[in-house]
Amino acid sequence: MSRVWVTTICLYLLAGCGEQPPESGAIPDMPRFAEERLAKGRSVWMGTCRNCHLLGVSGAPAVTDRPAWAPRIEKGAPALYRSALSGIKGDDGKYRMPPRGGNDRLKDEQVRQAVDYMIASVEALAVK
Repeated sequence: MSRVWVTTICLYLLAGCGEQPPESGAIPDMPRFAEERLAKGRSVWMGTCRNCHLLGVSGAPAVTDRPAWAPRIEKGAPALYRSALSGIKGDDGKYRMPPRGGNDRLKDEQVRQAVDYMIASVEALAVK
């Protein structure tokens, strides 16, 4: 299957989530880090977190949206770990982000690694 066809299918499926990609439509090339913890976090992030955080689907802050991430990052990694592990509920009591990004197979440490990768990526992508 051609790369264009696969990309078209993926964008079609993402459109079904109810949110449109950012105006620029640019899909970032996600950074790679030499540090083992971040490399492991990237693997988890690419398998679970990117589904919503790559383009900001369904209200999730996109990894490229530095202004949206700044106040979250300022709260510190422990607060972000708690949110990722426990999920985030809206005012209606329904999950805006499910615990562990909806992947119950992830261990706590894997979730923390993915959060660390996301923090590092937000910073790295803001510099580009």
